[in-house]
Amino acid sequence: YYDTLVAPPVETVERIYSINEVRRSERIRDKVRRIDLNTINFAFGSAEIEQSEVDNLQALADAVKRVVDQNPGEVFLLEGHTDAVGSNVANLALSDRRAEAVAKALTEYFEIPAENIVTQGYGEEDLKVDTQEANRENRRVTLRRITPLVKPVETSQAN
Repeated sequence: YYDTLVAPPVETVERIYSINEVRRSERIRDKVRRIDLNTINFAFGSAEIEQSEVDNLQALADAVKRVVDQNPGEVFLLEGHTDAVGSNVANLALSDRRAEAVAKALTEYFEIPAENIVTQGYGEEDLKVDTQEANRENRRVTLRRITPLVKPVETSQAN
């Protein structure tokens, strides 16, 4: 996870974006790498993380903590997703709760500072498996290190 998190953006970042611009634009988000948290499987209609799955966040939490320890200003985006069953409005709300549940687990169990995590639900707009049926793989959360999108790159300058 660590190598993916610290890898440079997949595309050139032309300028600094606001958090809201990043949240609203898939095109901007796709400039940085994404980690699908395949270790967390949400039940249909649920945003609850099973206690047994909390331990599955350990490796990711260790990587995030390592990045934050090196730069306390790092920013991560947790994106919640749903399958295509149900209304768009309900799925958007559910996907928000899924992202928030993972953020809460990272802060409470692994002491990742809450100020380093931004959450956003996308409902069913980014299906991993293209189906209108109930699909566990679509009920997921992904993580991106969005620092390169929202903060100026530190450069050494001679004064």
